[in-house]
Amino acid sequence: MPRRRVRAAISRQVRGLRERGDMSATFDLTTESWIPVVYLDEPDGAETLVGLRELFSSAHRIRRIVGETPPMTAALYRLALAILHRAYGPARLPEWEKLWTTETFAPALLAAYLDRPGLSFDLFDLQRPFLQCPGLPEGKKSTVAKLIPHRAVGNRVTLFDHTTAQDRVELTPAAAARWLVTAQAFDPGGMKTPYKTDKSSERAPCNYFGVVLVEGANLKETLLLNAVRYDAQASDDAPAWEAPTPSPEPDKRRSRGWTDVLTWPSRRICLLPEHTNGATVVANAVLTPGTRLVGERPEIERMAAYRTPRTPSGKPKPDAPMLPIRLQPVRGVWRHSVELLLVDPWSEERTRLRPQALKQLATLAEHGSIPADTVYTLRVFGQRLDANASVVEAYLEEEVPAPVALIRAGDDALTGLVGCAIELAEEAGAALRAMQREYHKDMRAEPDVTLDLAYWPALPTPFAAFLRALNDARLAGQSEQRAMAGWRRAVTSVAEQAADSWAAGIAADGRSLNMIGKHLGAVLDRLRTIARTYDAQIAKYLTKDGHE
Repeated sequence: MPRRRVRAAISRQVRGLRERGDMSATFDLTTESWIPVVYLDEPDGAETLVGLRELFSSAHRIRRIVGETPPMTAALYRLALAILHRAYGPARLPEWEKLWTTETFAPALLAAYLDRPGLSFDLFDLQRPFLQCPGLPEGKKSTVAKLIPHRAVGNRVTLFDHTTAQDRVELTPAAAARWLVTAQAFDPGGMKTPYKTDKSSERAPCNYFGVVLVEGANLKETLLLNAVRYDAQASDDAPAWEAPTPSPEPDKRRSRGWTDVLTWPSRRICLLPEHTNGATVVANAVLTPGTRLVGERPEIERMAAYRTPRTPSGKPKPDAPMLPIRLQPVRGVWRHSVELLLVDPWSEERTRLRPQALKQLATLAEHGSIPADTVYTLRVFGQRLDANASVVEAYLEEEVPAPVALIRAGDDALTGLVGCAIELAEEAGAALRAMQREYHKDMRAEPDVTLDLAYWPALPTPFAAFLRALNDARLAGQSEQRAMAGWRRAVTSVAEQAADSWAAGIAADGRSLNMIGKHLGAVLDRLRTIARTYDAQIAKYLTKDGHE
């Protein structure tokens, strides 16, 4: 849309607001409290709302950001990272190290950026409302619940509450700001209210991958650990609030850089504030399709891991594109630890790609910028959509230990050991599923998923212990035998308990009792075979230290 038509549309919107008497509505995101965090000295983990200025000035005293949902947490972290890059860079390693060793973020640099002329962090600014499109016609408005995936609106099912589409939803400005940021990153796809005729909207960018965040001891560490080198002067990159006010017409384009991706305007949104009982609330909003991101995702998105799909023989499929690692219910993201954590000089950037922060972490350890024996945490955020990618079915958040010694190792033996550990769990899981499948086939009963639920969710904790033990062995220059054996015992124990629980849960009579015994014995035999194969496979990767 030509710029003059955009200005005209904005003027009409502004006139409409004036007529409704909403000119007084204002909510400065830099000073108003709207981002939920947990302070380190908060004994019971109570949440506190802070504005952008306090988020950075107190980052060394804040444990983490805690959104109402995992996608909201991820979206707020991405917003904070975009501001960090624009205010602080860092463009080179010495600048990163200076930020890392200083107790707090320099307030002058942050103020210089947030107060820069032309930027508006006011949620209800009439000309440049934050992350919004003021040119959208008010006639297209609907309930603000459309920004909240778990509220019942249109074709959405009610996920976690008992509201109905007829309930009036009112959000405080703080809550509206949080859901606005989340919608731009995670809004599902499908048909939207069209600005004119185009109803189709692609799912927002963060629906395509698990958002990976390296977590440090406090928020300042977390932001810096994920701040991959960034030179604000090296390109025309800019976050959404520095870009010209978008046209209401949906469009598509390539990204201009990393902060552009972090604040991608996937939707055209306009919040409509109103005064109710003396307070400003948001009950209505306009939400229409926005800007489609063009380009290959591994070249664009830095907070994701990728891998090339494998053939049945385990080799990368020739000419297949790398696909992002995504979260799946029941089975943990730890199964992708090889792709998330470990470096393989032969396959890195050919058939798999780690999150950029992990690559930088190895470099920082090699330069002595961070201790080599530190164990950080990888938090992975995401949500599962239905088959049409238009309805959220589940919010997901998982964590995996990220030992620096393993991240920087870069040898085939380590990759082989962790790969064998994951394969052991996969084989044991397959044995359980086969037992269940064959039993139901013999008994002509309907299959169920109870065994998966008893098995996979019990493995993340022992896997975290295994990674830490492996890290300790590497740091001490000892054999990894003890860590590998501990993992074998954990997997076989969990699998046997799952099988026993499954058998105990079946109402047994004479025939079914015999059948349960037959299949239970078979799976125990198979688990023993799997364990022996595992021991044979890891032998060629173990470090020889003479102690084992």
